[in-house]
Amino acid sequence: MCSHIEVKFERLPHDPSVEASVQRWVERLEWTNTEIERAALSIERTAWRRMSVCLTLVLGGGRALTTAISHVDIYVAVADVFREARKQLLGRSRSIALPG
Repeated sequence: MCSHIEVKFERLPHDPSVEASVQRWVERLEWTNTEIERAALSIERTAWRRMSVCLTLVLGGGRALTTAISHVDIYVAVADVFREARKQLLGRSRSIALPG
């Protein structure tokens, strides 16, 4: 599991508390038991109060999973993008685990 994630802030200042929140969400992804080689998160101000968060996970074998969420609250956007990624990872691992 990738315990480090590259976080980029675009059109807004770096915020250590947001980055700490991102790290906590990365740790929660470890529960999916999915091999993640690399992770990158981009947080961008898209409007006066709206934030867009894009998460890219590079899985074992070079496959990539990307999710994006937009919200006015940066913490809600971060949580939602990780929840969506986790949902996709769990759905993918369940479909692989089931016999054909």
